[in-house]
Amino acid sequence: MTMKIDFSFPSEYGTFSDALHLPDDHAFTDAEIEAMKQQRFDNWITVITAPPVEETSVEETPSEEV
Repeated sequence: MTMKIDFSFPSEYGTFSDALHLPDDHAFTDAEIEAMKQQRFDNWITVITAPPVEETSVEETPSEEV
């Protein structure tokens, strides 16, 4: 069986909500679980604050006919 730990963090970008799914017999400490929650939040912030990636066009070179 698994347990689901729902959590959310308010931020200037809105509320981040997620869940951890852990086995009932997990050996994580409360501090480790909090670190997992924080890491998920930090990763989300990184994604939404990353500068947009500019698409570059690849120019095709004409093929030489033999």
